[in-house]
Amino acid sequence: MKHSIITIMVTILLSEHVMAWDFTSPVGGRCSGMGYTSVAMSDFWSIHNNPAGMAEWRHISAGFYYENRFLMKELGYKNAAFLIPLDIGVIGLSVRQFGFTHYNENKIGIAFARSFGKSLRIGIQLDYLLFAFSKDYKKYHTATFEAGLSYDITEKLCVAAYLFNPVLTKIKSLNKDKLPIIMRAGLLYNLTDDFSMSTEIEEDFEANFKLRFGIEYKAYKNLYLRCGIQSNPWIICFGTGYSFKNITIDISSNMHCQLGVSLQSSIIFNIKSRS
Repeated sequence: MKHSIITIMVTILLSEHVMAWDFTSPVGGRCSGMGYTSVAMSDFWSIHNNPAGMAEWRHISAGFYYENRFLMKELGYKNAAFLIPLDIGVIGLSVRQFGFTHYNENKIGIAFARSFGKSLRIGIQLDYLLFAFSKDYKKYHTATFEAGLSYDITEKLCVAAYLFNPVLTKIKSLNKDKLPIIMRAGLLYNLTDDFSMSTEIEEDFEANFKLRFGIEYKAYKNLYLRCGIQSNPWIICFGTGYSFKNITIDISSNMHCQLGVSLQSSIIFNIKSRS
C-alpha cells in the first residue's frame, strides 16, 4: 500500500494539474465549482487566488478549505485564511498544505490589498514556503511574493491579472530547482444580478497553458449553482453554495480526465462586519 501511495504521489506531482509545485492552485469551494476560475473574483478566497480581490472585503472573517484529491487522504489539500479590513485596506494571513507525512508542501502568506478609487484594486502577498519529507530527511525552505490587480471596466465587467514568483526563486538544497512563474489573466461578467460568467488563462512557463471557464447562477435567495471546465488537462466541475446569517458553505466536485474524481468544500465565518 505504501508503495502504491508513493507511486500515485509521483504521478500527481508530475501531472499538469498540480504543475511543478502546488502553491498556486485556486482555492475555495466557489471557484472549484466554476472550473477553477478565480483571478477576477472578489471574495474571501482571493487571498489565495489574487490578493487584489480582497480589497473590498468588509468583514473580519476566517475560512477553511479542504480538497480530497482523487478520494485519497494522502493527497489532501488543506487551506485556511483570516482577513481583517482596516481604514487603509485589508490585511490577511493565509496557510496551505498539500501532501502527507512522507512528503508535504507548506505555504504561509501575509497579504495586503486596497482600492484606488471605485474601480481599481491592487494586492500583494509575501510567502514563506517549506518542503518537508519524512523525518529522516532535511526540510527545505525559501521565500517569494505574489501580486495582482483587478479593474472594473463597467459595473458588470471586471478584468484582472495575477503574478506568482516574478523573481524566479530557487530552492537551494533541492538541486537548485526553480519555482515556476505563474501568470493568470481573466474576466468576470455579471449578465444579471443572478447570473455571472468567468473565464481566464493561466501560464506557468513550465507546461501548457490552461484555459478555464465557469458560470454561477443564483437559484433561490442565498442558494447558488455552479459549473465549469478547465483544459490541459480536461477537468469538468460542478458545485453549489449557500449562505445563512454569518456563515457561507460551498461544496464542489470535479472529474479529471485521467485521475478521477476530487471533492472540495469550504466554509467562511464572518465574525464582525465593518462599515
